[in-house]
Amino acid sequence: MFVRTLLAALLISGMPALAQAKKDPVKKPVTTPVSAPAPKTTITGAKTITGATPAPDDRAKQWLVLVDDKNYAQSWSEAAKAFQNRKKADAWAKDAGARREPLGAVASRGLKSIDLSRSNVAVIKYDSVFAHKASAVETITLTFENGGWLVTDYSVS
Repeated sequence: MFVRTLLAALLISGMPALAQAKKDPVKKPVTTPVSAPAPKTTITGAKTITGATPAPDDRAKQWLVLVDDKNYAQSWSEAAKAFQNRKKADAWAKDAGARREPLGAVASRGLKSIDLSRSNVAVIKYDSVFAHKASAVETITLTFENGGWLVTDYSVS
């Protein structure tokens, strides 16, 4: 829901410049100065999301790169408290390695779906191809807390 609001705000804020450019094609379109503040959207019970806040799918991709690189300790430290409370860092590294290493290296990963139907929760699914598994679905659940999206769960099937 908040992504739609953010997109609407971006579209609406760009409309006057676009309309001016169509009325007077000789003049250059009005551009927003670099120092202008990013549009803001708030999420219930959370800090403010700005244009500088990575989108949940971007944050999921960043986190997956850590897992792809077998950097399990950092992926654990960058996950949400709920994730960390479920498994300690050593247990996560052992579990992630056991799940991912038999699959081999990631050959490709394409966005399958983004579910934003629950407040402050995003469920991102990727169609992934690994060296030893031609078709897999990776599911990453994130929550918005402390001003950013943090991973609370990961699975690959």
